Amino acid sequence: MIWARAEGSRVWDADGREYLDLSGGFGVAALGHRNPRIMQAIAAAPVAHALGDLADAEVTVALRRRLPWPSKLGVTGEDAVEIALRTALLVTGRSGIVAFDGAYHGTGLLALAATGFEAFREPFRAWLPGPVHRRAYGADPGPLPDGTGCVVVEPVQGRGGARVPPADFPKVLRARCDAAGALLVVDAVYAGLGRIGELWPGSDVADVLCVGKALGGGLPLSAALFVRTEHAAAWDLGPEDVYTHTHAGNPLACAAALVVLDEVPELLDHVQTAGERFARAGWHGAGLMRARVGDAALAHERGVIVIPAGVDGTLISATPPLTISDDEIDDALDRLG
Repeated sequence: MIWARAEGSRVWDADGREYLDLSGGFGVAALGHRNPRIMQAIAAAPVAHALGDLADAEVTVALRRRLPWPSKLGVTGEDAVEIALRTALLVTGRSGIVAFDGAYHGTGLLALAATGFEAFREPFRAWLPGPVHRRAYGADPGPLPDGTGCVVVEPVQGRGGARVPPADFPKVLRARCDAAGALLVVDAVYAGLGRIGELWPGSDVADVLCVGKALGGGLPLSAALFVRTEHAAAWDLGPEDVYTHTHAGNPLACAAALVVLDEVPELLDHVQTAGERFARAGWHGAGLMRARVGDAALAHERGVIVIPAGVDGTLISATPPLTISDDEIDDALDRLG
């Protein structure tokens, strides 16, 4: 399928056929496709590109100040995870990672090592960092193995199929990390910024909180947020930034992010009530991160865009724009049957 146009919660293909978009572009379009305020902010930006870590645009500085904790900005969600995992190594001096079955943290080699999808991992196994100790998602991992520098976990697993852990799971992980002197990295790239009804899910337990996807309002932007602010100093390694990108802190993406941070808090109540509509139709998950057994190709034939999900690919995932209307939800669910 080739997308020719997208607006709000709807997409049109190259043949002019209209679809209801329950993917939200993998959760990126939290405020809908081509949100007017975001498009205006992008168009009005006086600087389109600065110098990455060497020189910020004014809007990048404004975003850093607006974020609730010190941050290191990235381009993709995987960047934020990479920064967080490297922070754990810098702080603890230990390279071991505890991660979970069904986890998805990205496809760069370090994030891939922590990812639980063997189909992604297997072709590159010889190059994967580690050691990585895999545990059951939602269960007490027990005392952390010797050499563990961090635990990395999603508040709700996205690509794993909208898996919601027991309510006490985050606090159990926090206690295990405290006992071992390890960092707790919360990967809220998918679940964060309102997707599950919270702006910063996991921030009550995290050392480092990863956000992305929705942050840039459709443009590539992510951030590792140093909830425990002292960990930001781990990156004071000299005059040059040893982990950066040409487009880190891109001004256009930062201008869009300021709109996202303005508007998402006003949508949290709607996320909860909209999520309940999915729940009543048999979709499990939290907020507007939902999944059920289904066939993405069949959904496409019926004019609804969903994402294949689950480790075995038997689920379909719904992560629509947080602005989706009740009527659009009902229409999509009716089409899916």
